[in-house]
Amino acid sequence: MVTDQTAQDRTAQDAERDAWLTNFYTENHLAYEAFPDKVASPEQLNFIVHMDGEKYYYPCSDELFAAIIEKRADSLLAAAYAEIWGRIEELVSRAIVDTYRRRYMLSLLSIKYQHEITSQVLLPTRLEKRLLGIFTTISEINRPLAAVRERENMQAARFLASKQFRDAFVSRQGLLLDDHSTLNDIDLRVHLLKLQRLLLLSTVQAIWQGNGDKADINGVMNTPITGEGWRWFSGKLQEILLGGKRAYLLWIAGRSGEIVFDLAIIRLLMNLGIKVILAVKQDFFYRQICFGDVLEDPVLEKAMAGATLISDAAISKNELLRLLHEDNKLLVISDGTGEQFNPLRTSVTFARSFKEADLVINRCNGTRVCMQNRFRFTRDMISFVREGEGRISVTLKKHHPAAIRFSESDLRAKAQYLINMAKREKNRGKKIMFYSAIVGSIPGQLAMAKKILNVFVEHLRSTMDNVVIINPGEYFEEGMDADDIMYMWEIFQRSGVIDIWRFQTVADIEKAFELMGEKVPPEWTGKDATYSTGCTKEMEIAMDIQKKYPEMQVIGPPWEKFQRRREYGVGKLYDRALAEGV
Repeated sequence: MVTDQTAQDRTAQDAERDAWLTNFYTENHLAYEAFPDKVASPEQLNFIVHMDGEKYYYPCSDELFAAIIEKRADSLLAAAYAEIWGRIEELVSRAIVDTYRRRYMLSLLSIKYQHEITSQVLLPTRLEKRLLGIFTTISEINRPLAAVRERENMQAARFLASKQFRDAFVSRQGLLLDDHSTLNDIDLRVHLLKLQRLLLLSTVQAIWQGNGDKADINGVMNTPITGEGWRWFSGKLQEILLGGKRAYLLWIAGRSGEIVFDLAIIRLLMNLGIKVILAVKQDFFYRQICFGDVLEDPVLEKAMAGATLISDAAISKNELLRLLHEDNKLLVISDGTGEQFNPLRTSVTFARSFKEADLVINRCNGTRVCMQNRFRFTRDMISFVREGEGRISVTLKKHHPAAIRFSESDLRAKAQYLINMAKREKNRGKKIMFYSAIVGSIPGQLAMAKKILNVFVEHLRSTMDNVVIINPGEYFEEGMDADDIMYMWEIFQRSGVIDIWRFQTVADIEKAFELMGEKVPPEWTGKDATYSTGCTKEMEIAMDIQKKYPEMQVIGPPWEKFQRRREYGVGKLYDRALAEGV
């Protein structure tokens, strides 16, 4: 059994074992190097998982990963594979009416199933994803099981609109007050009781099966949720409400029927001033709510009236924050997958939403797999999962203690500090120059890029009088990624305090190497700011700002030469295409 020292820690010691580890990642389509268009880059993964210096992440339990790598997973995998095949058989039987097509589909899937399980290396979650992919592609069924999900949502919505529910929901039963309770205490306890009641009701399958009138509604609603996880959540909610700051919550949706209660809870939280991002599946995954349901299910369409649907799978940080700043609207995104929670396969939009959240709430059973391994997330995640009628599991996985978070307010404060400093210097008669240069644009050259930048800026400072030169490299803080840096500097850049915006030229780089007493190496020959995607973005900003402040000078390569770089990689300062060529 692998304990503290996992299989991934012992690489470069046993070549055969390392090859098997590589095979695990490639066979499961989890290797970024092999599938860069499908697997999250290390930088994007770091938005969700704090890797703490570890090289590999695996979306399964520690026990299963160790068993696969040590080639002793037969019994664990056999049981999990059999369970998946049972779900696939049930799906085909329910979704395909024609006898021939049903037999054909089962035979095809059986062939693929038998082929995939022989290696004893494929994760059950990845096997299921592949089989579902074949099913949805070959069957050509638009939204499989959609009628079932829509019916369950309709039954749940009817229940929430019923007098039986309304009367029980507003009952004072279970509301614990004393003579010392303040109005704020009472308000918080009322909302927590309502939230608890909705969570408990979401466990009653009879409701979304149309038999809610036969269930013990009062008994279920007034069963207290207990345990450390619930106490932590209650305290966290109180902390958020009393904190006075804008709070963002990422809600990972669960299944049909349950989603109607989720949306009622979300409305409750939004009424308290909490901004919510609801994440659903991109593709079909049994009863899980997917993006197609949001667009086509009449119940969900009504429940989400006024919500902003984000279909862009790679939304920028600035655009996401802009939407979060709008009126208190629900944001709806997809996680980019059609499988159980897997940070290696989620979309850029989901990863950025995770990173911006103050708290992540999971309503999807699949996330529990990731709660059972050694990895810690960058944000606190609390999981509410049905355990049976009137019983709900509340599991907390706290963020890694070393995870550094730069909130929107933190970045704005840093930008404002620089703006105030620049204004003071301008009042003293000095000019403000901002210097844009290659920093992380050449993979493997980060240290040298910083050295070139610092040497050349010091040279400029020694030759210019009454000019304050802003060197971005001097304001970098540990834990910042490209998203944070670009967001902070754009606030500063658009403030109107810059008099001269200088972009790094080939001559600048050559001068820096001359000052260092070195020849220009091949990887730096001919390079300038146009080679940097970050600088390209900044040139776009500079041109836009110059329309408002025509007196600002822009020095450097012409705009036309910047056209080669269009988008910096997620969490990177260099173009993704460049990394793929290295």
